[in-house]
Amino acid sequence: MGKKFSRHDARKEAFKLIFELNQHKDELDFLFDNLLLEHPEAESSMPYIKAVVTGSLNCYDELIEIISENLAKGWTIDRISKPSRAILILAIYEIKYADDVPQKVAINEAVELAKEFDEPSAAAFVNGVLSGVIKNEPLSRG
Repeated sequence: MGKKFSRHDARKEAFKLIFELNQHKDELDFLFDNLLLEHPEAESSMPYIKAVVTGSLNCYDELIEIISENLAKGWTIDRISKPSRAILILAIYEIKYADDVPQKVAINEAVELAKEFDEPSAAAFVNGVLSGVIKNEPLSRG
């Protein structure tokens, strides 16, 4: 059948979909279908991908508020690059609501996504914001 689609691969595709939703909010079903056309091996990971993408979309305002509250003085949400914003949304959603994702894994994966999809300094930025989230937020899961 081909290469197995790992949770890391699934997380990467979820990030891409969250990023794309900034421009195409009304095309979620199309984006899911397109993902499967491009990566048929993702079929087994679609429950996770759909859960984190739709969950992130449903909690968008809350997640943006959490990011905003954990930025360094003088920073606003508008200063964050679009890739880093999407990465933070995904990671904070996983930290708060994905029972099967340990917080450290969510943070490590977010840092890796930042290294791959954003500027070199983005990884440290994402790590710093997420460290603040863990420290400052009441993170009840479920």
